[in-house]
Amino acid sequence: MPRTIPIGEQNFETLRNKNLFYIDKTRFIKEWWESEDRVTLLTWPRRFGKTLMLDTVRSFFSLEFSNKNYLFENLEIWKNERFHNLQGSIPVIFISFANIKGNNYLDILEKIKETIIIIYNEFRSIIDISILSDTESEQFSSVRQSMSTVTAQSALLHLSKYIAQQKHTKPIILLDEYDTPLHEA
Repeated sequence: MPRTIPIGEQNFETLRNKNLFYIDKTRFIKEWWESEDRVTLLTWPRRFGKTLMLDTVRSFFSLEFSNKNYLFENLEIWKNERFHNLQGSIPVIFISFANIKGNNYLDILEKIKETIIIIYNEFRSIIDISILSDTESEQFSSVRQSMSTVTAQSALLHLSKYIAQQKHTKPIILLDEYDTPLHEA
């Protein structure tokens, strides 16, 4: 079974020395970006690299990877200079439902809430709560384990709005393994 190495850890010399390989699929980023689609659904079969592709997209755009263009310099996406400025310049909300498993609805709901809390915690450093309105600040602070189902349902919408307000660009939202809770049910 081939081993997957996340792009953030890639080192081509290490790959070569261990007889591993990396298939460059960064052309997808260019095609996807140029399509200007508001929503894209990847319906590739299981084990065809959806998670790796989403991780590559996350790593390319995410603010977390700004100043790490060396990760992409030998890849297809870097051949087009207009993508150089996009690398590491857009907030990315990456949500995985891979671990959202439970024996009943309430267990799954609690795990979804935990996932939302983790995402909010990841963005606390870039959201200046002091410039949010009182209502927005209250909503942001209400995202915790005891939050209501209604709060959880709109939490990501609110977070993306706060990010867009403060970073002056809409975040990219990547949802992986969205069907896991359904399969587990």
